[in-house]
Amino acid sequence: MNQVGCLLVVTLMLTGCHNSQSIESTQTLASVNGDEVSMQQLYAELPNTSVAALDIQAKKQILSRLIERQLLMQEAIKLNLDRTPEVIQAIESSKAQIYAQAYISQKTAKLNNVSGEEIADFIKQHPERFEHRKLFKTVDVTFTNAPELLDIKRMEHEITSLEALEAELGSKSVIYEISRSQFLTDRLPVNILSRIGQLQKGDLLFVHNDNGVIVKVIQNVNEMPMPPKMAGAIATKLISQQRKQDFIKAEVERLKGLSTIDIYEDKLASQTH
Repeated sequence: MNQVGCLLVVTLMLTGCHNSQSIESTQTLASVNGDEVSMQQLYAELPNTSVAALDIQAKKQILSRLIERQLLMQEAIKLNLDRTPEVIQAIESSKAQIYAQAYISQKTAKLNNVSGEEIADFIKQHPERFEHRKLFKTVDVTFTNAPELLDIKRMEHEITSLEALEAELGSKSVIYEISRSQFLTDRLPVNILSRIGQLQKGDLLFVHNDNGVIVKVIQNVNEMPMPPKMAGAIATKLISQQRKQDFIKAEVERLKGLSTIDIYEDKLASQTH
């Protein structure tokens, strides 16, 4: 979709947000060729931030963006872009996403609060994230993944030190950069936490894709237990997220069971040719 079309969709969708209005939210902040820009629209720009917490300059910048967007929308409507198939389809797609999210938000808001016992059990079951959280300090060697020069799988098994890695790269005239970094184990994805949590000083960790390679040479590993208050807050958040995911999965399956869904695979296949 062209840029004007995207702006039109965004603007139209924003005007449909925040159904429960207070007197403050309906205050007019500006008028653009007779069209009002309200406090409600300012709120919509920052759904997770209190507008009252912003300084006047930040509010003015947001209002300026809203005015610019309103001007572009007005010009788009003059050109009847709101009636083009691509804009209509984009609006319908956005509406479907908004309705689905609204339904999920309403349903998950009724889920039970996480209990203290659940929090304690979760923390106990995940010591690598909490009681035995670790801080890794590393030397990072970064270079381009060049299969014609380097056998990364072989290197992962045979290279065991920074010196050996530099020698291997130097022998192939591969240009590389060295930097330093650190990371905490509680911030790692679950699928790699068990592997990384076992690394010791001197070990090498290869992280790569088709384009680049980063080899992290472990320089130091220190246990850094998470403070109890922080651990409780994070455990609560993770438990709540998992509950919501489980609920959504179960709810989708329930709705599928109550619905008639016909999939026309022949038409779907015909679009791939």
